[in-house]
Amino acid sequence: MHGIKETSNTLRILGLVVHSILLYVAYIICFNDKIIWFGTILDVDFISGNFYRKCCLLAFGLIMYLRMNLTTFYLLKRKIQIDEFFGVIIAYATYQIGFVLLGGWNTAQFGMLDYFGIILFILGSYLNTYSEFQRRKFKKDPNNKGKLFTLGLFQYARHINYLGDICWVIGWAIVTHNIWSGLIPVSLTLGFIFFFIPELSRHLEKNYAEEYIDWKKQTKKLIPFIY
Repeated sequence: MHGIKETSNTLRILGLVVHSILLYVAYIICFNDKIIWFGTILDVDFISGNFYRKCCLLAFGLIMYLRMNLTTFYLLKRKIQIDEFFGVIIAYATYQIGFVLLGGWNTAQFGMLDYFGIILFILGSYLNTYSEFQRRKFKKDPNNKGKLFTLGLFQYARHINYLGDICWVIGWAIVTHNIWSGLIPVSLTLGFIFFFIPELSRHLEKNYAEEYIDWKKQTKKLIPFIY
């Protein structure tokens, strides 16, 4: 996450374009009967999939699309790195297209399990986006220049935004009603625990020294009061 950096907004705009295309493709897969051949190749029927499930999967995609662009163009003020950009695009494709392919054809009745998935998705979206809003507000204050943000939702877990990501991805996976969808949030969680969090921790310790070490001693890593 600290490699080659962009020199302009090119990667942000390119990411917006690619993400827009992915969202449109997800819609086409679910509701355009002119590409029924696509489902035939996969031996599934997307047109006969539960209507409410398909709408929910696409609604999740639209919400993520709006949140990610809000983060990219407003909340995230640092430069985006080339390697980070490609990782994000792969993630977008996995969520937007992957979950539709795994659940868009499912004819199971929309029920309580789906509502639980919706709650998790909303909770995770809130944790991720609102925590970033709080940090952005803190960073905008000139008096806080060079200071580590440890307030707001981050007082409950040092990586509460990552917990939000895990929650909304689990919620999205649940709505597919496909056990294979579970591999996506599991992979994300393992990536956070064994790669992203350790790397970010080294970065924060290097830049904030004792301030970060004290916060680390007092605050759980990912799940408030637990881990």
